[in-house]
Amino acid sequence: MKLIAPNNIFSSLFYLAIDEKFKPEFLVKESSLIVKELLKDQETLAFIPSLDLINHKDLYVSSKFCIGFESYISNSYLYFASAVNEFEKVLLKGDVSANEVLLSKIIFKEIYNIQPEIELDVYEKFNDAKNYLVSGNLNWNNNRFGIGISFSEQITEFLELPYINYLLVSNSKTQLENFHEQNKDLLNNLSSNFEQMIKKINLGEEINDFLITNSDCLIYNFELYGNESYLELVKLLYFHQILNDMIDVKFV
Repeated sequence: MKLIAPNNIFSSLFYLAIDEKFKPEFLVKESSLIVKELLKDQETLAFIPSLDLINHKDLYVSSKFCIGFESYISNSYLYFASAVNEFEKVLLKGDVSANEVLLSKIIFKEIYNIQPEIELDVYEKFNDAKNYLVSGNLNWNNNRFGIGISFSEQITEFLELPYINYLLVSNSKTQLENFHEQNKDLLNNLSSNFEQMIKKINLGEEINDFLITNSDCLIYNFELYGNESYLELVKLLYFHQILNDMIDVKFV
């Protein structure tokens, strides 16, 4: 069995918590390419950007595990220009997926009452005169997250529910069922060994302390938060006419 996941600290933490006896092969991909890789293999699990499910409704979705956020911890952060006369454009940078593209349009309209142009950034360096939404590990470089605004916090405040960023899915119902059965203690492992695992990954003292202090803002338990949170996220797309019909999720 393989587990395909985005290249971020949160999927790494999940993998570290899997029982050594049942650890699958761990394959890291850009978020936007994970579904494409998953569809090649019927025996694979993957953490996909949650809104990718809209175009892949036949995938089976774990009712146990996810990667989600609320409040300060996020996989994406907003960075606003130091001086802005008119808020006309937001550049997407890093490990960008459909989630950032679609939700940024909604969040800016609903919270800030603006509709900026959303554009992918092709340049390596940041420009302090521009606005960014940055996804993935790029936020941790030089502790950049410290001057950003948690994108997850914006979403959770609007929905009044946690933000489910990634769903655990498979082409195979049996593979998900087996993974659930083999990893009944995974969430307990995450909770009891969180600090140790953070220090093992070690992104630096400031980031380690930030993640440990705010660990309650990190959501892996889909049973506790995920179902309602995810369905409200999908409703948001429906109400904004991005989605024509609500989807029937095949939970396992």
